[in-house]
Amino acid sequence: MTEPEEKKDKFQPRIYIDKEGNWYQDGIPILHRWTYLYNNKLLRRDEEGRYYVDEGSGRVYVYVEDTPFVVKMIDKRQDGFFIILNDETEEKLDFNLLWMNDENIPYTRVKNGEFEARFSRPAYYEFTKYLKQEGDKFYIELDGNKYDLKAKK
Repeated sequence: MTEPEEKKDKFQPRIYIDKEGNWYQDGIPILHRWTYLYNNKLLRRDEEGRYYVDEGSGRVYVYVEDTPFVVKMIDKRQDGFFIILNDETEEKLDFNLLWMNDENIPYTRVKNGEFEARFSRPAYYEFTKYLKQEGDKFYIELDGNKYDLKAKK
C-alpha cells in the first residue's frame, strides 16, 4: 500500500450522519437516546473541516451527508424565534445567520456559529407561516425589523 492510500484509509469514517440527523455506526443506526445525545455533544471539526467525535482516547471521524444538526421545530415567542435541534438543545434563531439553498431549504448556523443546521420539513412549514413577501423577495418581520431570506453565496 502506498503512503497516500494509508493516509486516506486512516480517515475513512465509521460513523455517518444522514441529512435527517440520524447517526449510524458501521451501517447500524444509533438508536440509544443517550448514546445519540452524547455523540452530538462530542462532535467537533478539525482544522481541515472534517467532523469527528473525540471521547478522549482519539478521534473517530464522521461522514455528514448534509449538516450534522437539523432544526426539528421552530417556536415563536414574545422575545423571538427559537429553534429546537435534533440533539434536543434549543437556541434563539439569529436571522443574520439564516439563508436558503438552491432548493429553498433554510439553513442557519448553530452552536456559537461552529456548525450549520438544515431545517426539517415540519420546521420549514412552521417557519413559512411567518414569512412575508414583497415582490420576489421573502422576509420575516420581528420587532419592526425586516430580515430578508437570502441565498447562500
